[in-house]
Amino acid sequence: MADSVNGELRQRFESIVDQAADRASAVGDALFAFANLLDSRPSVRRALTDTGRTPDDREALVRRLTDGRIEPAATDVLAAAARERWANPGDLTTSVEEFGLQAALLAARSAGRLEAVEEEIFRFGLVVRDNRDLRSALIDRAAPADARRQLVRSLLQDKAAPETVTLIEHAVLDRRARSLEAELARIADFAARLRERRVAVVHVAAPLAVEHRERLERALAARAGGPVLLNVVVEPDVVGGIRVELGDEVVDGTVTSRLDAARRQLVG
Repeated sequence: MADSVNGELRQRFESIVDQAADRASAVGDALFAFANLLDSRPSVRRALTDTGRTPDDREALVRRLTDGRIEPAATDVLAAAARERWANPGDLTTSVEEFGLQAALLAARSAGRLEAVEEEIFRFGLVVRDNRDLRSALIDRAAPADARRQLVRSLLQDKAAPETVTLIEHAVLDRRARSLEAELARIADFAARLRERRVAVVHVAAPLAVEHRERLERALAARAGGPVLLNVVVEPDVVGGIRVELGDEVVDGTVTSRLDAARRQLVG
């Protein structure tokens, strides 16, 4: 969750979504839509973060915009967010988007699909990385949003969990994302944290044997101070050894990296 979200607002969000657990998916959809509204309508964003207005005024504006139009629990989340003081108007947009993300993942968890959603999003990220034409089609801002949304659905409908489809659609259409790959990785990491795990992406030249995987999981869990989920990527270009990404930390023990290091030493 964004650093700008205080603990009280986060608790309020969790309480509202817990009470609407059977409608968490609809709450997520509504929050994503409102985040898009805030992103595209600076005047609304400024009005909802204007400290010259009272918290009651800002909440009333949210309710005028949303009452009867979206899931009531989503309106309650937005009303609570509007009452907060935001150092930067963009922080409100980011926080609403992250609340939507968390609501969608909570819906997956309630349905017993959270692990599957996490895996599907990670694998879709690999497909995007390895298919330049697909990536170009998905991130083409000149193409209508509906066309890109339909492309995602044509690829995933009946092949992935509904929450996976929703989250990937959001990643594809999110204009604030640094890149599609980064956004997909962020969502997968969000899911892992909801499962109280950290994600380690492991690049190897060949599939890991079960005992090697288990040994690596134990070593990384000790390093991370808690459970670690391994997402293994088989890449022949790795040329032996292993490369591990755990958050911002990268441990590269591949033959390729050692050769590169030796080459730099020779040149230097």
